Amino acid sequence: MSLSHSRRGPIDPKVEINIVPLVDVALVLLIIFMVTTTFEKTAGMRLQLPTSETAQQVAPEQREVVIGIAADGAFSFNGIQVNDEELAAGLRYEASARGVESRVTVQGDKRAAIDCMVRAMTLAQLAGFSKVVISTKLETTNGH
Repeated sequence: MSLSHSRRGPIDPKVEINIVPLVDVALVLLIIFMVTTTFEKTAGMRLQLPTSETAQQVAPEQREVVIGIAADGAFSFNGIQVNDEELAAGLRYEASARGVESRVTVQGDKRAAIDCMVRAMTLAQLAGFSKVVISTKLETTNGH
């Protein structure tokens, strides 16, 4: 009785990484992130909002129009810098497309002139909007 030995040597196990479960987990995490994240509508410019001790957190509305006012008085509408006439035309379009019951939020830089804020609010009211608010941030009291 003879035993024959194979000359191939020991069989090496196949080593590979299955990335399918990793991709599945990544996609589930991405979906959870997208569902639970809330996005804040902003004017599309870097603004220093004025502060107020009575600032209140308001729930974001589905139908909201945001007007930005830079420190130099430039208007921003839908993330694009516009002049007075373009802002008025954009507000009239939004009023006809979304309805005048939408909220208009004016996000003005604290260094912007007050007449720019008043002009933006006036244009919104002339377009037919009745809910016009000014965006502020809560003032933190540090002994001031």
